[in-house]
Amino acid sequence: MPIRESAAGDASDNKVVMNRDLDMLAEILPSCAGRPYSSIEGIPAGLGTRRFYRVHFEDGPPESLVARVEPQTEVKGQAAKNVGATENPSTPDEPSWLPEPPLEPLRQFLEDAGLRVPHSIAHLRERGVDLLEDVGGRTLMHVDEPERSQRYSEACQLVPRLQRLSASAERIPAFGRIFDRRLIDTKAWKWLHWTIPGLLHRPATQEESRSFLELVEGFSALLDEAPRRLAHRDFKAENLHLVPKKANAAKNATGKEEWEIVMIDVQGAFMAPPEYDLVCLLYDLQVDLDEKFAMECFRSSLADLPDSPDPELAAMRFDAIATLRLCKDISHLVHARRSRNDARRWHEIPRGLALLELSMGRLSRAFPETRALNSVIHALTLAASSSDSG
Repeated sequence: MPIRESAAGDASDNKVVMNRDLDMLAEILPSCAGRPYSSIEGIPAGLGTRRFYRVHFEDGPPESLVARVEPQTEVKGQAAKNVGATENPSTPDEPSWLPEPPLEPLRQFLEDAGLRVPHSIAHLRERGVDLLEDVGGRTLMHVDEPERSQRYSEACQLVPRLQRLSASAERIPAFGRIFDRRLIDTKAWKWLHWTIPGLLHRPATQEESRSFLELVEGFSALLDEAPRRLAHRDFKAENLHLVPKKANAAKNATGKEEWEIVMIDVQGAFMAPPEYDLVCLLYDLQVDLDEKFAMECFRSSLADLPDSPDPELAAMRFDAIATLRLCKDISHLVHARRSRNDARRWHEIPRGLALLELSMGRLSRAFPETRALNSVIHALTLAASSSDSG
C-alpha cells in the first residue's frame, strides 16, 4: 500500500520508526478496520514522542481514520540517552511524576458521560495502538471573531461537565492521579535547568533559584487547599477540534452549518484545582487571546463550577497555576530547540513570558517573591527575541 509524504517535523523524519509503524499498521488494519486502506500519511505531532498517522480508504464512509501510536520503551530510552549527551552532566536528575495511562478506559468513560471525544475503532493496548475517528484539522486555534467568542464560551462550558464526573481510581485511573507537590517540582526544575540556561547560556544563580523555589513553596501551600476535580490537563485550543454535527441536515436558524467541540489527547487527565483547565484554555501559548476577553471568560465560568469558588481566591489560584504551567510550557519549547533542534514553536516564547509577567504581576502583593523574578523575565524575553537565540 502506498504512503504519502507528510510535513517536515513529524514521524517521517525517523524512517526506521516510521517503517516499523507502517509494517504494524499493515498487519492490523485489515482486521480492525474491516476493509483495505489506500494510503497512509504521517500527521505532524507536537513536542512529545507519540506518533500519529491518517489512514485513507477508497470506499467510505468514513473516508479516513487516525492511528495513534505510543512510543516504544526502547525508542524512548534511546531518545533520552541522546538528549542527555548534549546537556551538562552536572545537571541534577529531572524529578519525575506519574506516567500517563492508556487512552482506554478513560475515553470510553467520557463518551458514555456524553462528552464528545473521538470514537474508537480499535484499542490495541498490547501493540500501543488506538484507531480513532478522524476529527479533521480544524481546531479552536483556527477560529476568529465573531465565531471565536462563541466557541470559547462553548469550551468553557465543558469544564464544569468534566468536573462533575466521578469514578473509582481502580476503574478509571485518572481519578487516582492527583495534582501535587511532586508535579509542581517537575515544573520548577525545568524552569531552572532548561529555560534559564537554555536562553541565558548560564546556570541559574543561587538568588534566582532561591527566590523562585520560595515562590513555588508559596504556590504549593495555596493550591494544596484547593478542591480536586477532574481536569483534561491539556485543555488548549490545539486539542479542541471542531467537527460538523452529524445531524447537519441540522443547520441552525441562520442556515449555517453547526459545529461541535471534540476533545482529543485526554489520556493525561487528572484531579486538579478547579481553575486548572481554564488556565490551559485561556493562557495558551499558541493563541494570542485578548487579555480582557480571557479574564471575562474566566470570571463568567466560575459560577458553573461544582465548587463555586470564591472569585478572589479562584483568581489567585488561576495566576499561581498559570505561572507554574507557563514556566513548564516555555521550558519545553526551549528544551526542544536546544536538545533536538526543534524550533517549530520557538516563536511562542515571548508570548509565554508576557503572560508570565501578567500572572506574576497580579500575585505580587500576596507573593512578594514574584518581584525578584521580573528582571529574569526581562532578560529571558530579550534572549528569546534575539536573532541568535533561535
